[in-house]
Amino acid sequence: MILDQVTLHNFGVYAGVQQIDLTPPSSDKPIVLFGGLNGAGKTTLMDALQLCIFGPAARCAGRNGKNYKDFIAGRIYKHSSSGRASVSVVFRCTADSVETCYNVTRSWQRAGNGVKERLEVTRDQQADKSLTENWSQDVNDIMPVNIAHLFFFDGEKIAACADPDGVHHLAANGVRSLFGIDLVERLKNDLQILERRRQSTTIPVVDKEIIRQKEKELHLLRIEIEQRVKERTVLQTRNLEPARDELASVMEEYRQLGGELRDRREDIQRRVSKAEANLNACNLQMVEIAGSELPLILILDLLNDVAARAIKEQKIQQARATVENLQERDARMLRFVQTLPSTSTVVEALEDFCQVEIKKQKELADIETPLCVSDANIGQLNTFLQSKVSRLKKSAKEVLVKKRYLEEELKAAKYEERGIPQEDSIDEIVKERDLLAAKISQLENEITVIDSELKKLHQKSDFLKSEINKLWEKNVESELSRRDVTRFIRHSQSARQTLTDFSCAVLRRQLGRVEHLALESYQSLLRKDRLISALRIHPETFTVLLRDMEQTPISPEQLSAGERQLLAVALLWGMAKASGKLLPVAIDTPMGRLDSIHRDRLIEQYLPRASHQTLLFTTDEEITGDYLDQLNPWVGKSYRLDYDDATGATTVSDGFLESL
Repeated sequence: MILDQVTLHNFGVYAGVQQIDLTPPSSDKPIVLFGGLNGAGKTTLMDALQLCIFGPAARCAGRNGKNYKDFIAGRIYKHSSSGRASVSVVFRCTADSVETCYNVTRSWQRAGNGVKERLEVTRDQQADKSLTENWSQDVNDIMPVNIAHLFFFDGEKIAACADPDGVHHLAANGVRSLFGIDLVERLKNDLQILERRRQSTTIPVVDKEIIRQKEKELHLLRIEIEQRVKERTVLQTRNLEPARDELASVMEEYRQLGGELRDRREDIQRRVSKAEANLNACNLQMVEIAGSELPLILILDLLNDVAARAIKEQKIQQARATVENLQERDARMLRFVQTLPSTSTVVEALEDFCQVEIKKQKELADIETPLCVSDANIGQLNTFLQSKVSRLKKSAKEVLVKKRYLEEELKAAKYEERGIPQEDSIDEIVKERDLLAAKISQLENEITVIDSELKKLHQKSDFLKSEINKLWEKNVESELSRRDVTRFIRHSQSARQTLTDFSCAVLRRQLGRVEHLALESYQSLLRKDRLISALRIHPETFTVLLRDMEQTPISPEQLSAGERQLLAVALLWGMAKASGKLLPVAIDTPMGRLDSIHRDRLIEQYLPRASHQTLLFTTDEEITGDYLDQLNPWVGKSYRLDYDDATGATTVSDGFLESL
């Protein structure tokens, strides 16, 4: 299906006749972009498309339970003198390789306190009375009204789904609509109403009155539940989420002003004190090492010379002790040799040899020995040079390295200490932070109270339903005597059970495809590529179950608000693909309250691939700057909506928001 053209005449804020071409110029430029300030008519234009196609069945943003004709009366341009308005939509769709062009025109005329509606449908430019009369049924072959919300949706409402209950309701409503389960449930309820009507013919007056009172009470309970749900939604979307966003902004400013350092003041000061104490201890250790033999390393060369000189003097001392012994021994030896016969030559030779040897020892012994180092001192000196020097150097190096590390640690600690802001410079932001935190806590408490009340109301509602059913069953068993009534009740109950079994069978067969497509869509949207490995939807409760890469269950509460919002988008995207319908997608306020990272993922991965034709209705703050640059390659047409306060009317022109 391709939307080719929409024409508005005095509809909403669109005065006169305004015609907009919606046909994408090519398949690689599927996006039609509408930009306008708040109140310029973006939502009105999206409502106009749905109203024209679906009429009373359209799910319009501002209807909120209003009677259809009252709602339409408020959509006629307030300054229209004729009291008439109309919307025409031209679109094409292909079936069995044959393309058909439709033109649907829905017009309204004020009449007294009401509104008269007129519908005209043409097929291939030929009026078709039968098609016009049966359009509410025939349109479901083209775009089923029960799944239209999968293709036409409001980004702000998707943002409201960014909580576990919202994701649950989105999945439940979407799956029920997609597979027709809502129609089955409606049929089951209709059968039950018929059963009760038949039963009521035989129920005693007293029980009838009790049932009537309980059903009235149940109706009031439902109204109260709806009211409390609306209150919760308002608190969540209009108060709590904006307050959280504001707190995040304040916390970022607080961080930039050094708030985190302020919060860690005591830890930082303890770190400074500890670093100073450790450095002082290290300095004492250095003093202790310096007071040992370490300074001798400064004269290591001199000590090596002393050691060598001491060894030499040791040899001189030994020579002095040897000279006298040699002289005495040589004298004895010569006297003995002289007593021998014919030894004169030998004696002379020995005398010469002994004199030479003694002369050598005397020369060595005559060398001065100024050091006079004892053997014990020489041993101590050698021990110091051979073993203690290396140990002392190693200890000194280790303590110096430790000192440098401790100095750096102290420097870093003092740097953080200097960064701690003065109290008076951060008081205002602290007060603002505390007020916002208190406000958020109060809102969360209010939501918790509402949740508690809703739980009690639901319990009371379930109890009333049970009581009513018991009364019906009691009276069926005791009062239904006629066979035809009994048979009707039996067959109706059997039919309801069959419908229940049918719903379960449909879900078992089809739900896996939705899960696969939703998971595929979610993984493409997430910036954390390995966050989710499995997505399951419980077939009875429609609770969404997630698992990470280690197959550990992930609760939706563990996801960030942006990740939950992307999960809601992925569910819509997956269910739209599972429908098998090639339909245009229209999104009002597509960015919601997504942060910049998740906006990038939405623009890169979803918007260009959402459909073969995508209509985006955005404000001046959503798709601008880099976001617009990223999206531009896929934009086929762009329009701007300008609202004139003087006339109360909006005009549509080519272009986007550059000049707004």
